Amino acid sequence: MATACHRNTVLNLMRGAAHRLAITDGDRHFTRVGTLVHKRIFCTKTTIGFRQQMDHTVPPKEFKWTPGNMINENFKLGDNGHVCVVLNRQIQVPAHVVKSLWKNAAVRCAVDGGSNHWREFLLGQGATKRPKGAPATGGPFEPLDVITGDFDSITEETVDFFKSTPKIHTPDQDATDFTKAITVLQPVMAQRKIHDVIVFHDTSGRLDQVMANLNTLYKAQKDNCNVFLLSGDSITWLLRPGKHTIQVPLDLVKTQRWCSLMPVGSMAHNVTTTGLKWNLYHTQMEFGGMVSTSNTYSTEFVQVETDANLIWSMGAYDFEEKLRQTSK
Repeated sequence: MATACHRNTVLNLMRGAAHRLAITDGDRHFTRVGTLVHKRIFCTKTTIGFRQQMDHTVPPKEFKWTPGNMINENFKLGDNGHVCVVLNRQIQVPAHVVKSLWKNAAVRCAVDGGSNHWREFLLGQGATKRPKGAPATGGPFEPLDVITGDFDSITEETVDFFKSTPKIHTPDQDATDFTKAITVLQPVMAQRKIHDVIVFHDTSGRLDQVMANLNTLYKAQKDNCNVFLLSGDSITWLLRPGKHTIQVPLDLVKTQRWCSLMPVGSMAHNVTTTGLKWNLYHTQMEFGGMVSTSNTYSTEFVQVETDANLIWSMGAYDFEEKLRQTSK
């Protein structure tokens, strides 16, 4: 853990970001109107830019992704570590994966009711209840750095368990607690040069929460902020306009695990892929038209060139099967 002085600096940055979320109704209305006008202008210019990129008048921006670092030996993203975020759903990623990702994280955050699930997870892993007057112990797990949210889901028992953990209230109801948590975390990420956020997000069948989490991927997109949704059997993130190279773990290629490209929210006019079993060639993608689901791999390296945002989702290895093989 960081020193007390450094931790106070980090918390002040988070609280400053949270304070900026608490704006008046008048300011909020002005911001929305201003953003809407700005987006109309931005989209017109950017669409022209996309066409120039796809015609290679302007070289497309390049991105490289190594999801294996998240689910294999390294369990770490970025030279400066990553942020771990726990959402308000039961954690179904196996304990050894969670433990490694948590250990290698630079910042650890629970979002409102996610703290209830983190407490349950810790108790299930042998953590002990906090004796009166003593800090909560997570056994082999490093302690939470912060809990954020509007606090309509966290229980009194959990508040008591994490009594010594700093809590940042984000009451704005025009954004989800997940979105607000990313906003709170971004100043700290910028200060410490952390670019990646790993989110434990199993949804338990809630389609509305699935869509809300995808919406946060769009709202959080920045050059210095990559958000990955990690569940018990999949990894999902946003591919922005440009050329993407995804290094797929060999065991996923050999077992022909699934992958997909989804044009959520808007049309992609020009998408080309290599390295998939069923590739796309200058394809227009949109809901009501072409989408790519239940695809798989022909090689270890997949390339996706797109002129618009796409959701990339891929099956992770079968965690339970991997555990059984390891135990043998």
